[in-house]
Parts: sequence; structure tokens; C-alpha cells
Amino acid sequence: MTTTTRPAIDVAALRADPAAYSLRVVVLPEPLRFGQDAAQDLEHLRLLRTLTSHAVRLHWTISGRPSFPLETYAHFVAPSDGLGLDDMGHAVEWARDYRYGTFYYRRGPGIVTVKDVRPGQPAARMVIEEGADRFERLAESPDGLPGPGDDELVTDAVEAGLAIEAGGRALVLPYRMRHWPVPYLAV
Repeated sequence: MTTTTRPAIDVAALRADPAAYSLRVVVLPEPLRFGQDAAQDLEHLRLLRTLTSHAVRLHWTISGRPSFPLETYAHFVAPSDGLGLDDMGHAVEWARDYRYGTFYYRRGPGIVTVKDVRPGQPAARMVIEEGADRFERLAESPDGLPGPGDDELVTDAVEAGLAIEAGGRALVLPYRMRHWPVPYLAV
């Protein structure tokens, strides 16, 4: 048996081109620090959502807790470790609820479909027809800034449990499913 060392990756490189790390094992060199600022927590969660979407096999350490309830982000790749005892407890709780493919969206011609089967949540499937292009644009926004006239979209998405917001930015919670697990019936 051979062992390999996994080189740590710069977070800026991950943010710039997450698709380049698709299906690869990545180790973050520094913990992601949560709980000091909701807007910063939102940006860390945006990174985790993007990496989950690209099926990056991420190993990372958490420090603190996000400013949002666990059920809003438990479908993002869970931390491997925590800095302190409380952080480790949260990492274990998060890992317990994490399953790839529990809250995602797919796009089609003129529609977006959303599947939500997160633990502890009622199962839901949605089809967004009116405003599908605006929803997708918000979901794929690298900075989470709503476009002109999208304030109502953000409000509706937050009320429907499809987004969270902080500091004038929004994060659409379901990630875009880009890689289907085998067997695909698992999602």
C-alpha cells in the first residue's frame, strides 16, 4: 500500500477556478473561521457550496459556528476537524447530516428544478418557471449581489428557504448538481 500526501491549496485559487479542482482531493491549509461576521460567514458558505457543486473532496477545519442554522448549510461538504472542542462537536454534527445530493438544483430549457431531501426537513421538489433565468443568475453570482430588480426574488427565495442573506448579499442554498454519484439513484 502506498500513501500520498495531499498538498494544501490556496483558498484564493479555489475561489478563482473551483472547476479546476473538480473530483480532486483538496486540503485547506487554514481553518475557515465562522461566527465573527454574518457577511464573512456567507462568503465561506458560498465557497463550500461551490466546492460541493463541483464534487471537490475537501478536507478542512472549522473554527466557530456559522451565523445561520445548521439545516441551512448541512448539505455543503462538512468539516473534517475543528479547532476546539466545541468546533469538533459542530463538525461531527454537520458531518452526521451531510449527504451529497440532498439539496440541489438542475437547469433545463426555461426551468429550474430543485430537490430538497435534507435530514430533519420535509422533502420538497420545486419547479421554477417564471424567473428561472433570474434565479439561476443569482445562484451563479460569484459575489451574491442581486441584479437590478431582483430584490423581490431574493425576498421570495429567503422566505421559501432557498436562500440566506447578509450584508446586502444573498446565497442561494441549493447547489447546481454537476456530478451525478454512482448509483445515481442515491440522490
